[in-house]
Amino acid sequence: MPLSAALRPLAAARSPRPFIRHALGLLLLGAGLWASQANAHTATTHTVVEAIQLPAWVERNGQRRAAKPGVKLRSNDRAITAGNARMLLRMSDRSTIKLGENTEFLIETLAVRQPQAASPSELSASLRLVTGVFRYATDYSSKALGQKRDIHLKMATATVGIRGTDFWSMTDAAHDAVCMFEGKVEVVRDNKPGVMLDKPGAFWVVFTGEPEQAAGQATPDQLAKFIDQAEMQPGQGIVLQGGAWRTVAGLMPSGVQANTLRANLQAAGYPAEVVVKAGRFEVRINQLATRDDAQAVLKQLQANAALGVTEGRVTLATR
Repeated sequence: MPLSAALRPLAAARSPRPFIRHALGLLLLGAGLWASQANAHTATTHTVVEAIQLPAWVERNGQRRAAKPGVKLRSNDRAITAGNARMLLRMSDRSTIKLGENTEFLIETLAVRQPQAASPSELSASLRLVTGVFRYATDYSSKALGQKRDIHLKMATATVGIRGTDFWSMTDAAHDAVCMFEGKVEVVRDNKPGVMLDKPGAFWVVFTGEPEQAAGQATPDQLAKFIDQAEMQPGQGIVLQGGAWRTVAGLMPSGVQANTLRANLQAAGYPAEVVVKAGRFEVRINQLATRDDAQAVLKQLQANAALGVTEGRVTLATR
């Protein structure tokens, strides 16, 4: 059953009330810069790609390349996932963004401000969910440190104001939807008064071409479904920083052949590299989390005849 149809019972259920670089350090460019509140410093920052369930891409300046762990996303960058893919991003305040399959996500603006060297940082960002599934969760350590945030997520017809929370959202041609897991968010649409979701399970949805309805309440089964949509699936092709396994897609006699295969894999969303080995050219995908993940990627490559991977193997990265 299409997700749009599954969400319609929620829209009818009315509630009584509507309810990247890791640990970014701002360099001290001189004591005078931080002497007072008046000398507050604003700097651009990054969001780091921490893990990917392949295949997926990062797009910058109109150029798309396979996503890989450790890539730093900045303003105007896009993160894109294929079917059955996922991506985990970590912002500079340690908050996480999880993207589900068939998702396109754009960082419109991203900056961090620190009034004084010893004061909490203030993260500001304008994000856009073009299509697909999105989950955001504030890191508890940033809450304890008093770090502030001013983040807005734009969807097709609505904007979600984020302060500190854990919530899910999705958008497609049929609808926009938001579900609260913890904390609170405000959903604003068409310059109307915002809808506050401030209780676990509070749910808001609007269908294209239909009037907006009051917030409802998700059932436990529906909550589990929403959570699963953005979670990594172990053994299904996960690459992450520190992953110890690799998929070898081919061992070629010439660099031209190897680079052609690498380019094909990159275009398909697999972060392939070429390494010279004993006079031949090995095309490999590194940083896979487990043997099962490496094997899953090899099967994916072999199943796509257009890529030209007919053999291949998996191995520990130390071998």
